[in-house]
Amino acid sequence: MTVKRNLLVVVATAIAYVGLVKLNDFVFSSFSFSNGVDWIFLPSGLRLAFILVFVEWGAVGVAIASILLSYFSPSTGGLVTSLGTGLISGFAPLLARQVCLDLLKLDADLRNLSTAILFRISAVFAIFSALLHQLWYTWLGQTTHFIYSTLVMTVGDFTGTVLVLYASKLVLTTLLPTVGSRSS
Repeated sequence: MTVKRNLLVVVATAIAYVGLVKLNDFVFSSFSFSNGVDWIFLPSGLRLAFILVFVEWGAVGVAIASILLSYFSPSTGGLVTSLGTGLISGFAPLLARQVCLDLLKLDADLRNLSTAILFRISAVFAIFSALLHQLWYTWLGQTTHFIYSTLVMTVGDFTGTVLVLYASKLVLTTLLPTVGSRSS
């Protein structure tokens, strides 16, 4: 992999992630539980997809986008909060990917993806993401309802992840029939 390609991946994932966060805010703002905790969060699916495909470079792109989104948000807690939030957003899916490689025997090249495996990966990711985010927010004193916020964020991340991954799988299956027959 070249430096130029990696830079392109980072920039493209960051731009796509920011775009989907803004779209999610516009479409699903009424499904917000609290600041940063949504019942439906489509960008979580993009986060996981980027990490599954681009691994660490996807994580860097998501982390940079998340840091910027958090920092320029009116409800941010400042630079430290933004850095922590961004790093968790970018690297929680990387941690979940590693757990799935080890425990679920996910193939690093994604050759054994099936509907059941995507479902399990989505669950592992949603739990890791919500738990790490809520531990961070609790430590900073930004949430008073750790359990409720963690549960809602898990549901929102899982729902968003499943919707994005299955929509992506459907598009790929339609556009590239060999992908669908190989991964079902």
